[in-house]
Amino acid sequence: MARPVILDGVSQDIRDTGNALIEGVTKAWGQLVQQIDELLGWSPGTVPAPGGRKPSVMADSELRAAVRGAATGLIGSVDPARQAHTFVIIDPRWRFNLPATVPAHLQHMFIEASDAFGLGIVGLDHHASSVDLAVVGRLAEILARARWLVEPADAAQRNDRGYALAEEEISDLRAAAGRAQDAGGADQSGLAGEVADRAATMAARLAELRQEDGLGEARLPKPRKLLRAYLPGNDVELFALLTAAGSRPAVPPTALFYREAGTGDALYRFQRQHLTRAYWLARATALYAGICAAAGPVLGRADWQEPVALAESRLRPLALEIGQRYQQRLQRGLHPGL
Repeated sequence: MARPVILDGVSQDIRDTGNALIEGVTKAWGQLVQQIDELLGWSPGTVPAPGGRKPSVMADSELRAAVRGAATGLIGSVDPARQAHTFVIIDPRWRFNLPATVPAHLQHMFIEASDAFGLGIVGLDHHASSVDLAVVGRLAEILARARWLVEPADAAQRNDRGYALAEEEISDLRAAAGRAQDAGGADQSGLAGEVADRAATMAARLAELRQEDGLGEARLPKPRKLLRAYLPGNDVELFALLTAAGSRPAVPPTALFYREAGTGDALYRFQRQHLTRAYWLARATALYAGICAAAGPVLGRADWQEPVALAESRLRPLALEIGQRYQQRLQRGLHPGL
């Protein structure tokens, strides 16, 4: 796997950065295509062409439009609004809003992923900012959690992992309450204390449910380990470098990769950056399709299989061409402003 690259200063040898980035992009796209092959059972000789027109003869702007068509077709077909109003099995012993059962977790994951994906489709059509690319990192995190949750075939093990996710969310709630408490003044209403008390109540009840159900103490893996194990393509370094999925703010990549040298043009709205938009939107579409594939069987949505397969069939030949062009673009040299 390509080693992560941290741009500590302008004097850093950019050749190392470029080599690592090219390697990461090449590996990411190769593994993405392989994953789609495995899902659909294709071989390289049976690749369908979108609309009968070869992606190799498309302009970059046409490739971007084709990927956007696959993305909007997918989210329109799975219909997040319908799923948001669909009842899922809950545990009557758990009276809190935070999800604890496997179906409830997947319901919330799907809704959040749909929101992120919808923002990505719109954002990547209008803005040249890693703020918009950050939704790709969020989709990756959701997919990794969903795949970890449904990985065991045994229902008890899945339930144990559902409790582990709930425990993680309770811990996050406690931490948020602590930060709010530290930041609050004397005139604050005490909301932070109320949130902390409710988090403690949820943690105690969750421990009781685990004991009642005779479950173990499953723990959610650390974020980096989780992404390495369950992210398609295993391209964690690529996300950390070019999106906000890493621990550092993603402002430097925006300036480095999207600002035109000499003129200082920030290329707002991705002028002349059709290939960049196509690349990241294809990543987002593949991740969202993976989330639908992971959540659909548990949520009773067998009807998602056809639109997911259709989106992936449209995406694959486009991804092949986009990946090749993007790799060639990088091999000609990273952005001169670097």
